[in-house]
Amino acid sequence: MFEMLGNQFFLVRNYPRAAEMLEKALLVRRGDKQLRRKLIICYTQLGEVAKALSYFCDLIEEDLDFIINIDPVAEDCPCPHLLQNMERLRRQNYESFDFAVILGILYLFCDAKKSARYFRKAQAIEPENPYLARVMGVIEPGRAHGAEGEGQRAEG
Repeated sequence: MFEMLGNQFFLVRNYPRAAEMLEKALLVRRGDKQLRRKLIICYTQLGEVAKALSYFCDLIEEDLDFIINIDPVAEDCPCPHLLQNMERLRRQNYESFDFAVILGILYLFCDAKKSARYFRKAQAIEPENPYLARVMGVIEPGRAHGAEGEGQRAEG
């Protein structure tokens, strides 16, 4: 029941209520990747960046393809629309760690190169962040520890 309600709230973009219901559903279905993927998106929209990043790290380490190979239309993924709105705010949030992380997370659903670029930006702002080292270790192996080896950047 919580999953059904969470999905309905997610579909109408009521992220606070969706997160509440999806969290309850996740207590019953602990490892469910669909629930975690939706929760990640909810947390980015609620400003709960640490929670989003934690779930995101766990999920991409478990199954990167589950994020990258999403069909935004078939799965009603809001990321393209969310990214379009956020890109308008990029200039005034240029030095924001949270903004860079959120864009990095959301872009991985649509554009891995842009995702990596925003995660590198976040890592430049907080180079010692352990979550970012984990993310970079998955999406750009060999760059997990910061900007060294700039020329060795993966382009995929």
